[in-house]
Amino acid sequence: MLCFTAVEANEAKAVGIGFDDALATFDDTIEATPGKPALRQSTYKHKGSVRLVGSIQKPTPDASADFEVWVGGKSVWKRAFAADDSIRHGFDIVVHESDPDSTVKLVATAGSTAKPVKVKLRMQIIPEPFVSRWREDLPHGYPNWTENEKVALRQQGQEVLQTIRDASAEKRRKIVIPPGDYLFHANWSHASTLKNLADLEIVADGVTFWFEPPMVHALLFEHCRNVTLRGLTIDFTIPCWFQARVTGIDREAKTVRAVLMTDYPPRKPDGELEKEGNRAFMFYDAEGGFINHRHTPTDWRLEEDGKTLVCKPGRYGIPQALKPGDHVVGTIRTGAALRVIHCKLMRFEEINIWSSPGMAVHEIEGEGGNVYRAVRATRRPHTSRLQAFGADIFHSADTDRGPVLDRCEMAYGADDSLNIHGSFGRVIGKSGERSYYLDGAYEAGDTVEFRDHRSVELLGIAKVQSVQAVKDGPSVAINEKYEAKGKYLVELEQTLELPPLSLVVLDGKRSADGFVVRNCWIHDNFQRTLINGSPNGLIENNTFQNVGMGISVTFEIWGPWMEGPFARNLTIRHNRFIDAPPYGSVISASMHPGGGRNRFDAKPVTNLRILDNDFARTASPPLNIRNVDGLIIRGNSVDYPAAPAANAQAGESTANWIELQDCDRVSTGDNLTPGTK
Repeated sequence: MLCFTAVEANEAKAVGIGFDDALATFDDTIEATPGKPALRQSTYKHKGSVRLVGSIQKPTPDASADFEVWVGGKSVWKRAFAADDSIRHGFDIVVHESDPDSTVKLVATAGSTAKPVKVKLRMQIIPEPFVSRWREDLPHGYPNWTENEKVALRQQGQEVLQTIRDASAEKRRKIVIPPGDYLFHANWSHASTLKNLADLEIVADGVTFWFEPPMVHALLFEHCRNVTLRGLTIDFTIPCWFQARVTGIDREAKTVRAVLMTDYPPRKPDGELEKEGNRAFMFYDAEGGFINHRHTPTDWRLEEDGKTLVCKPGRYGIPQALKPGDHVVGTIRTGAALRVIHCKLMRFEEINIWSSPGMAVHEIEGEGGNVYRAVRATRRPHTSRLQAFGADIFHSADTDRGPVLDRCEMAYGADDSLNIHGSFGRVIGKSGERSYYLDGAYEAGDTVEFRDHRSVELLGIAKVQSVQAVKDGPSVAINEKYEAKGKYLVELEQTLELPPLSLVVLDGKRSADGFVVRNCWIHDNFQRTLINGSPNGLIENNTFQNVGMGISVTFEIWGPWMEGPFARNLTIRHNRFIDAPPYGSVISASMHPGGGRNRFDAKPVTNLRILDNDFARTASPPLNIRNVDGLIIRGNSVDYPAAPAANAQAGESTANWIELQDCDRVSTGDNLTPGTK
């Protein structure tokens, strides 16, 4: 019996796989001959679900092969290689609730050609103790306490928060919360705020913080520094959405009929029952699998029986894959389960967030540099819950230093899977020869960059000489609904021509500089991973699986939003894009200034590197890159038919799997496409 060839941790990282909690790591080549399949097998010790994560490639040209993975005596994955398929294919396979001492068998079978066939495998076995198979007959997972029990749990909640505050004030360094349930209301964090903590480790293994209506914001850390929270579970006491089983679909009338599932009625954020409204809808199949779809705000109402829903999905309409027996979910959208405001050097480790009426995690402003390690934001395992969140899953806004997300899970949201961004400042008006009213954040000595808010052309770069906060500064209209206000009077060292609403690229402030997204599993959500600005970022060794949109590198300045500045020096490497996305490009870099989506000459994004990623088959070309200066696309494996692009113009790509426009200093090479030998 032949076994896998195990590799050390540093070697694993060198080949692009680097989970430090892996049960096993393998780098092996299997050779099969016609009529004689090749077998590799090994046993891992883990009770519960696992993921098999890595890549597979058939380097032997002009020979077909089949590859199959068996775990615990059951086939869990197959891959057929055509004779001309020599590219690398990423995979991420969930094995639900395996037994201890499970055996993994890999079987390679050569095709009908006479020569041997080699199959190269790089893989890690990753423990996933909180992943389970969904069933409608499972319990809902919500508590059923008496009123007396709730009173006692609310008291325990306030006592434990005070104990945490006292531990920080007394500089005790570490506190262990007794395992159990604690109850709070989620009314704007009024009953669940921790302020001004410092230099404290909070161990919360076996602890659940439950939040009851009104369902807005839950746990809040504010103005804290160097605090570690480990082991906590956050959940709400009632569903933050309704879910129903589809009984009929009338595509001509654009109507879906469904019957509410037990224990999942429509409720408002205050917990009161609701009979009609408009909500963002999500769609799931009969087995609880996420049906990929576009953004679908939906009008709905309950019929007189109190059980039957009549729904009219808007915008993109009823998903083609939806059929009777599947499920619909209607989410509310309010606050966040975990907020981190004006904090720095925080660590959140082994945190489970099972539901929220809005975001799972929202960090806002401050020096930042916060670390999220093994934060699982997904639906509660071993329950009948289909959904988890009502808005973005993870949203980082306006910190000076960006977050580190390592080994996190983000799934079952109702908006962006991930959004990391800083913000632009704005020019409001001129006060003197070198003085301007600005919105943003400034200090004397800063070097700031100014750009036109429509064309994004560079207007100039200047050093700040002095800053004065003003209470009654002038305002300028952004549009009919919003206006911007000058909060600072800033004197520059030189005179610049700066029209109102010009963009200000801040000097290391509010930019989420140096963020890292590593070893994460981002899956089963209809929206984007959005990098709205944020320089010096790293996105590596993640799986993007069954998501409606991939990585979007852009900025947004419509309405009051000033999400930016620019994602300069961004590296995207060693990631797997699987069934992601079905509609558009997997990675896009684009310009979204206030003037619309016209063609622009400016190239504010510089030094974008897309390296050694595995792109599964997509309906559209996987890369769409515009207005980037300094672009490297190397070592990627792209399961998209390779052919010269038709009518390519200057500055555009000549390969049909890359849509390239108005880019400078572009380097491509060593990319694998079907037919590569």
